[in-house]
Amino acid sequence: MRRFPLRTLLLMTLALVAFVRLYFITHRAGRQAERPTSARTEPVVIETTPRSMDAGSPASAQACRTLDRTLEGAIRAPSDASASSKARQQLDACPEPPARACELGAALDARSPLDTGTTPLRELLDALCQRCPAGTNPCAGYVTRAVMGLGVGRPAEFANVRWHLEHAGPGTPAACAEVVHSLLAPAALATAPLAAPQKELLAQLAPACARAGQLPANILHAVVVQGDVPALAQLVQEKPAGENAVLKPSRTVGPQDAEKAFDGQESTGVELTLATPPTERWEKDGALSAVFEPPVHQLTALRVRAKGPGTLRAAVRTSEGLGMNDPDSQTSFVLPVACRFRGTGQWETCTLPASLLDVEALSVFPDKGKLTLSEVAARGAR
Repeated sequence: MRRFPLRTLLLMTLALVAFVRLYFITHRAGRQAERPTSARTEPVVIETTPRSMDAGSPASAQACRTLDRTLEGAIRAPSDASASSKARQQLDACPEPPARACELGAALDARSPLDTGTTPLRELLDALCQRCPAGTNPCAGYVTRAVMGLGVGRPAEFANVRWHLEHAGPGTPAACAEVVHSLLAPAALATAPLAAPQKELLAQLAPACARAGQLPANILHAVVVQGDVPALAQLVQEKPAGENAVLKPSRTVGPQDAEKAFDGQESTGVELTLATPPTERWEKDGALSAVFEPPVHQLTALRVRAKGPGTLRAAVRTSEGLGMNDPDSQTSFVLPVACRFRGTGQWETCTLPASLLDVEALSVFPDKGKLTLSEVAARGAR
């Protein structure tokens, strides 16, 4: 058998490799040529956020920029109808007046007092209050200053305060927050009643805040139960209590066997006396306190059987900063008198003009030296 030289075999191998490589390159190029190159498409973004036709437009920006000067012109010439009309047109073209323009609300009020009736300047003040934001709203600021000033003895024109609250627009929540903090919550405290002018102003302002949904129901109910501002009773909108069961406290604070006053047994009881001197927690806990954890959703009825007169106060949990503060639990509360009993030794029913909401404790305070508390019966919904 004839053998091929090694050199010939190597040449044949190289030729075969070259053929295979050439075949692969030519066929791959053909396939790429047949495949069309897809065009790169960019995603289409559709803007769906509605845009105001006036917001950010050059006309509205110009109206806002010079609004304060136009208002000052109307204030300097209150009888000039054209100046007031120009100011109103420019105000209507400005979606949110700048702070300097909002500050002119006080001047508009001074140049057009409420008792002069509806004037162009008064209408300008109304329109300004409807557009100025809460932080610079002239009507809300007027209400806040009047309420705070009344607390330090500075008199206020009640009708004018009410007008400003009713026209506060975006500033209504801020104005009502001050009403709640300085007037409504203190009116639900048995220990520090409001002065007569504060009660009168609260009676005039509360309806406007109630219509705006800015009166906390639990504090409003507590004020009605306290009874120092009778006009507020018409603002209460009672809701069905659902279940109406006997309420048992989670724990009691007070003398030994304090729980016997809530055990449902008339034959048992506990002796209560005044603390002399009062302890740090006397103002809230009294001689005996029944604590509900969590607070009772709705307290609808109370009965007391005792020998010796006294009062029953309800601690109503509130938002932080409203009413009094409990340093131990770091919570806030108001403390209306829920019941005054004579202590005849028989059952006495405490009539609640409104249900109490979010009750965290019921505390007993003897009116005189001591009393024997046989039983406290509370009913409501957890």
